[in-house]
Amino acid sequence: MSAHRPDTPATALPAGFWRRFAAWLIDGAIVLAGFFLVGIYLWPDLVLTTTLTSEVGGARLETVRYAPTPLLGAVVLGVVVWAYVALQECGPRQATLGKRALGLKVTGQDGGRVSLLATSVRSWPRWLPGLLGTVGILDILSALAVVAALAACVAVAFTPRKRGLHDMMARCLVVRRAPGAPGSE
Repeated sequence: MSAHRPDTPATALPAGFWRRFAAWLIDGAIVLAGFFLVGIYLWPDLVLTTTLTSEVGGARLETVRYAPTPLLGAVVLGVVVWAYVALQECGPRQATLGKRALGLKVTGQDGGRVSLLATSVRSWPRWLPGLLGTVGILDILSALAVVAALAACVAVAFTPRKRGLHDMMARCLVVRRAPGAPGSE
């Protein structure tokens, strides 16, 4: 069994924008599905349920829509998103489920594992805008947070090492896993 060295920043291929975006979509689907399942079946105060009924030509159609409750749901969802991202990225596999599915991992600038603090800093574009949006007087701050989060993420497409502003703040890199490396599927 050979010892595995972490990828060094010089040898690791940076993860591009579209691969990272696809991982984000996978992670978003996982988190939202879990959140709504818990909210619907175990903790009904987390979600607002709206039933729309339409009667056309004697037929009745009911549509049920679910949304996070304004404050409690948004706070819980924010904490869940933070925990999902930060705890997995600082863990032994260094990646969320979406990143693992696409062969990515989060490393420090030296190629090693990152701390919980660093992954918490990296995750702010995912939870901060929604959390600020729950406080009515912070609408302008929420809008600014959305713009900042988009800019942080879009920067990945334009920076030489494919780093977003949140990656730079956390002193992290998102790289492709080396084939055959531990944690690569």
